[in-house]
Amino acid sequence: MRAEDMRAEDMRTEDIRTEDMRTEDMRKDDIRTEDITAASTCLLRLQDVIKKRNGWRVLDHASVTVRENRIIGVVGDNGIGKSTLLKLMAGLLRPDGGQIIREEAPPSYILSGSHFYEWMTADDCAGFYRDFYPDFDRERALMLLEQSKIDRRTRLCRLSRGNQERLCMILGLCRKSRLYLFDEPFDGIDPYFKKDMKRFLLENMADNSSIVMATHLLKDLESLFDEVIFLADGRVWQMETEEIRMRHHKSVEQYYLEEIKHD
Repeated sequence: MRAEDMRAEDMRTEDIRTEDMRTEDMRKDDIRTEDITAASTCLLRLQDVIKKRNGWRVLDHASVTVRENRIIGVVGDNGIGKSTLLKLMAGLLRPDGGQIIREEAPPSYILSGSHFYEWMTADDCAGFYRDFYPDFDRERALMLLEQSKIDRRTRLCRLSRGNQERLCMILGLCRKSRLYLFDEPFDGIDPYFKKDMKRFLLENMADNSSIVMATHLLKDLESLFDEVIFLADGRVWQMETEEIRMRHHKSVEQYYLEEIKHD
């Protein structure tokens, strides 16, 4: 299958078909886009959001605020709702109750390497983003690929897992957005790549932007986070990492295991 045919097919899939959903969502009361940054540094708010799955409330009256210049970790057991929360933020899912209010510039939901065909090259992936996202800066992406020593002609199947995820990170960061959503970007990556990719992420964030990152690798990544969102039994807690360390005298991982997961 040619790259052009694959792009046309993938653009119809539910995972990444965001533009039509945003148009529909903005006509509804449950998701609104407005200039919420005019008088504050807020990029997105969830207000008493309910999301059900098979009759179970994955999120039960969840309220979250994302301000600019923050890196926020989303922490919880597998299957607890971390990906659901990110997809709600991205507009890929609609809430069953409550409101989601975000600024008009759409968030950048970063795909993993598994969303692309293995035969695709890095250049094919950049072309896919260019065709699908009007706000994608292809020239910057190619520059970052070169800086990262990723040959744009190399097929994904020949890239290491770490370089596949770095490629996806580059593509996502090269959209002109102020909110970047990562779903387990460091899963299965060796410690050297994790350290290098954390540095790369910090160096290439856009000014006045924020990152929300779902992860179960809290021990490895808690030093990266300004805030954490804990998920357990449909409930949500949003806390400053410094507050956890100073007020509770615990690491973020220790606090989660003893105070959140234990309950």
